[in-house]
Amino acid sequence: MSTASIRSINAVQVAPADVESKDEHQSSISVPSYSSVKPKLPLRWQVAMIVLTCMCTFGHHWSDNVVTTLKTTIKHELKINNSEFATLVSVTNLVNTFLCIAVGFVIDKFGGPLLSAILAAFCLAGFAVEAGATTNGLNSYHVLMVGKIITAIGGGSIDNAQHKIFTTYFAPGNGFALSIGFIWSMANVAQYVGQSTANVMSKNLGSYSWPLWIGTIIGLFSFLCAICVFILDKYLRSHYEVVDYCKRSDQPGTGSVKAGTFHWSVVRQMPLTLWFVVFFAAFQTAGVASFVSVSTQFAQQRLEKGAVVGGWVSSFYLLLPIGLTPFMGMFIDAYGRRVTILFLSGCMFLISMLLLQFSQTVPTFICAYVFYALAQSITSAPQVEIVRSIIPDPRYYATAFAIKKSIVQGSTIIIVTATGKLQDLSPTDSLKSTVTVWLVYAFVSVLISGVLLGACYTSLGQRYLPAARLSQVRPQHVEREVERLWELRRHTVTEEGERDESVTPKQKEAVLKSPVPSSVSLCARWVALGAGFTIVLIAWVIFGVGIEWGDHASATRE
Repeated sequence: MSTASIRSINAVQVAPADVESKDEHQSSISVPSYSSVKPKLPLRWQVAMIVLTCMCTFGHHWSDNVVTTLKTTIKHELKINNSEFATLVSVTNLVNTFLCIAVGFVIDKFGGPLLSAILAAFCLAGFAVEAGATTNGLNSYHVLMVGKIITAIGGGSIDNAQHKIFTTYFAPGNGFALSIGFIWSMANVAQYVGQSTANVMSKNLGSYSWPLWIGTIIGLFSFLCAICVFILDKYLRSHYEVVDYCKRSDQPGTGSVKAGTFHWSVVRQMPLTLWFVVFFAAFQTAGVASFVSVSTQFAQQRLEKGAVVGGWVSSFYLLLPIGLTPFMGMFIDAYGRRVTILFLSGCMFLISMLLLQFSQTVPTFICAYVFYALAQSITSAPQVEIVRSIIPDPRYYATAFAIKKSIVQGSTIIIVTATGKLQDLSPTDSLKSTVTVWLVYAFVSVLISGVLLGACYTSLGQRYLPAARLSQVRPQHVEREVERLWELRRHTVTEEGERDESVTPKQKEAVLKSPVPSSVSLCARWVALGAGFTIVLIAWVIFGVGIEWGDHASATRE
């Protein structure tokens, strides 16, 4: 890489940080710095930060799938069809197709603690409106949808704010993946309890509004935890030396987690490796997440049991991730292998859908849900961790993650709306025909992750997608791999000119993770950006069509 290339990359990606560092240096000349006399951040406070941050989204995950678990009851009480219910579920995804990216910018600028409190407040308000829509015989479909929209404003990005907190306090390969594992473990605990008890409370307490009100109370608890995170973050920064791992690795420092100003150019400068991960998630994550909307009803139909049994069986897939996800984080911190784990999660999802599609027996059904649980267990932490490990500038982690989540939201809308229509077309309200859609999603996710995995072990892939290879190696071997890929890239880009041999290993790593300065790479990234925008655009269109399908079906029924 030439000196000019390195300077141009730094100018685009780290100019704000350079200005800040110069200002800090100048101020340190006139005013003595007292950061060096602060004691090192104790482990007990790091543990406290992990616990409180995990609790910030406990209420959101508790209530997130309560409505889908109560699908049969809600359809009966609100007198709606499957297309209308699909609209109710997918409206939360619609809100976040563009909002996620905007909030991601805000998180990058103002940090995770403040945004966690604000977003938790939106979640709490939304839960209260949802519960109120089902209380005292109101049974309002439209009020319930308003509640889902308010909840979506907070719930769509609150996990991004959590991840931003941990990108600040924990370094890659040194606790970051483990902390993400704990987040998703607690999220699965909340989802399991909320989902498995929803129909039980609805039946025994006499109203389906009770599960929603309990979720509101849990949401209040999470909001208070988010406030504690904000206060604790301020306290720790003022009393201890908090190393900001969210800054560029070649510019360590302490203090604010704020990035520079908002730059849409950041989106265009995301490397091609990130887009592979994004499109994998658009099929695997969207497929796994959207299946939750029908899992309880699917269990009822396949097992021929009531809603209570269906709720318990469908929530079974959440038990395995509770214990497995933290260990998955420990494995990633120690061994890497992020792309391999993505590929395995896609395979597990594919196997589960194949079993559901081509077998009707109860043992096979249970086996399918076990593989579905495995897919759920090993996909969350690696996707969060790999986004941070492949982008050149960690200060824009929240923006990169928001891009991924925005496109996933759009893909979820497409699959939920399409499967809702297919179920409405069935004379018996069967979900059997809808499994084909999830099967296609699973196959595409395996194909994408397979290509990315192959790129990690081929010369061509390592030249053009070096970040993928770096995400595979052990953290202690990254520097050695950077040197090898640096020499390999010498033969990839021939128009850069003479290299600057004084470049540090950390700078080399940042350059390798940056887009390859070639017309082919630029074209590929523009195509990827266009494809992502197309998915979001199709989602908006199909959402509108889904509303028409629901209105038409209601008019026909009447």
